[in-house]
Amino acid sequence: MTEYTDSHLLKTYAERKLEPAFTELVRRYVDFVYSAAIRMVRDPHLAEDVTQGVFIALAKQAPALAERASLVGWLHCTAQNIAAQTVRTIERRRAREQEAVAMNEPIASLREASWEQIE
Repeated sequence: MTEYTDSHLLKTYAERKLEPAFTELVRRYVDFVYSAAIRMVRDPHLAEDVTQGVFIALAKQAPALAERASLVGWLHCTAQNIAAQTVRTIERRRAREQEAVAMNEPIASLREASWEQIE
């Protein structure tokens, strides 16, 4: 499978769902996608998640991408988009967690005050 073009491999995967064709595409580009992802998210585990997301998107969109001569640009752009979405999701979660902690602090101090009054 190594002698085939990206376009041929994508067509083969899209039309016949042959896993070796997709496996060859992953083998060719996994390091490229991971290195792009790690530069964006700066966390090895998140970069792995982004990389996996890129190849999931490639598998889903294979029929539409089969006519491309090269996938490098699409892979990089998709990695950027998924990495940005991942970072935004993490930032939103952190903000909500901080807000929840801030909201619970007065309740904790009220409980302590109540126990002091009971004493």
